[in-house]
Amino acid sequence: MSAIERLPSLKDEPPMDEARFLKFLEARGEDERWELIDGEPVMMMHPPSLKHQIIGQNLEQRLNDALEAQASRLFAIREVGLAIEDRPSFRPQADVAIIDEDHGDNPYFAERFYLAAEILSASNTREYISAKRVHYAAHPDCLHILIVSQSDLAAEVWSRSNGWKGLVFRSPDDLITLPEFGFSCRLKDLYARTDLA
Repeated sequence: MSAIERLPSLKDEPPMDEARFLKFLEARGEDERWELIDGEPVMMMHPPSLKHQIIGQNLEQRLNDALEAQASRLFAIREVGLAIEDRPSFRPQADVAIIDEDHGDNPYFAERFYLAAEILSASNTREYISAKRVHYAAHPDCLHILIVSQSDLAAEVWSRSNGWKGLVFRSPDDLITLPEFGFSCRLKDLYARTDLA
């Protein structure tokens, strides 16, 4: 199944909300990974490639190092479900996100997040990632959205402070800075321990 393909059995049903999505997940196998995008359950590639996981770990670690240096209550976490209060038909799983220690009462989805990052893969098309980016930007606490390639050295950074205009980084020594988190790293640092390093 492609990342944007709808399940045939759900074609004529109304868009799912969080409650229906959680019931849907209960009926699926534990080895399946799903997101709810615009009311449609979307199966994610499982398992993610090693390169995908390494890039995610590199980003998570560097973000946490920066946040800990500031004694912040925020922390970065991988593969986390996110919620936007007024968008019940959108329950994604970000590859990396920054949330805070008081992340709300929802046991499945963080209700406040300050950064969302997606690592491109064969199962998440540009259309799919663009839809997620638009929703992430609508969250009032979200400050940055990162989209990181795993096929070449490339990252996009979309920032609220920049009017959600995307900046593209392609040179290994390009410096990515997220001042709200005290974060700064070279593009190549996100690819440490991969064949793109």
